[in-house]
Amino acid sequence: MKHLTSTMIAAAALLVGTQASAAMVETWSIDISGTWTAYAPGTVIRDQGNTRLRWGDVPENEQSSLSVSNPLVDPTVNTYVGGGIPPAANAAPTLTLTHINNVIPAGQSLGSATLTVALSLTPTVPVGPTQALVPLNYQIQFLETSNDGSCEVNSPVPCNDIFVLTSGLLDEAFVYDGFTYYVNAFPIGGTGTLEPQGAGACGAVGLPAGCIGFTTIENQSNNVLFGLTISTQPIPEPAGLALVGLALAGAGVARRRVNKAA
Repeated sequence: MKHLTSTMIAAAALLVGTQASAAMVETWSIDISGTWTAYAPGTVIRDQGNTRLRWGDVPENEQSSLSVSNPLVDPTVNTYVGGGIPPAANAAPTLTLTHINNVIPAGQSLGSATLTVALSLTPTVPVGPTQALVPLNYQIQFLETSNDGSCEVNSPVPCNDIFVLTSGLLDEAFVYDGFTYYVNAFPIGGTGTLEPQGAGACGAVGLPAGCIGFTTIENQSNNVLFGLTISTQPIPEPAGLALVGLALAGAGVARRRVNKAA
């Protein structure tokens, strides 16, 4: 019994020592992929491994489409320690959202869609087990404008199409080895910019002014590249980001997932 008690005390001391030595993760490898999991109306076609939606009663090469491109190689990102907006150096390029805007017959449009993003993070400095987060759902409202000259937004004729996020902004929290981290997505490049829209664009998809989205020019390919950051403090409110020209793109309402790796 004395030997067993000594063994248990030694094991407990080892466990305490291991927990006490846990270090904050400095660098992560990102495994991320996006697919369209819902869309309306039913006339929209989903293909290319569920990464593209296309519509319009015209030949395929003349249709409009909305697609997501996943990174070919898992990117890495360094943890940003502190508050405020993470610098560009701490944003890893991840998904690219592309809208090919073609002129199609009136009344034929994607109306809404859900982009589901699977995300896993693996510590590389120091090395540790993978942390899988809850899948993120980007809820989208879309309007293929009529191009009749009475544009919903200030745009050339034919009119710009309208893309809006309806499900809020991402501020995902998780706990790893006793440290809390926050995951966020920023638009870091591309031909389009996610930002607060006016009453015309938002009202066209049934939302109040200030909704987050972008408008796309006819007969062009419009895209937005998302960067992912991991920080030790939550990012500022969206209004603060808009002041510096960084509108957040995200998925789901702000939520917290407390999940410690085994």
